Amino acid sequence: MENQQTENYIERLIEISVEKQKKLEDILTLTRAQAKAIEEEGIESLGKLLDDKQKIIDEINKNDEEFYAYYEKIKEKYGVKSLENLETLNTKNTRGLQEVISSIKKTLQEISRLEKENNKKVKETLEDLSSKIRKINQGKKASNVYSRDSETNAVSYFIDQKK
Repeated sequence: MENQQTENYIERLIEISVEKQKKLEDILTLTRAQAKAIEEEGIESLGKLLDDKQKIIDEINKNDEEFYAYYEKIKEKYGVKSLENLETLNTKNTRGLQEVISSIKKTLQEISRLEKENNKKVKETLEDLSSKIRKINQGKKASNVYSRDSETNAVSYFIDQKK
């Protein structure tokens, strides 16, 4: 009976993990779309992509809470300290759970790598825009200085002409 309950817990952990993997794949797709939007300077679409990612992240957080609850039950009942120790329970599907979790870790690493690249691209874009804005402001200052001088010179020119 206890072994059956443990198997049920592990099956539920697998289901939750498979759901999480699918959602992480969605995040990976959105992260790739973000990279494309950054390259094309599609700032408008970037906001929507970020909102979509946040919704999925919120769903994943709910899954993680449920996963943690089942995992804690197994830890308490059998004294398992980590997922790697599940094999000591001699229940079926522990290997399946570990494989799904391994896949999740790989997907998370890929997402992390892409996020770092995206952050770097965004920083470069911001620096480029900042540089352009500085140049525009310098041009405005120069233009204002010259336009003030020409207004002053025009007045003196007319005064000089009256002589």
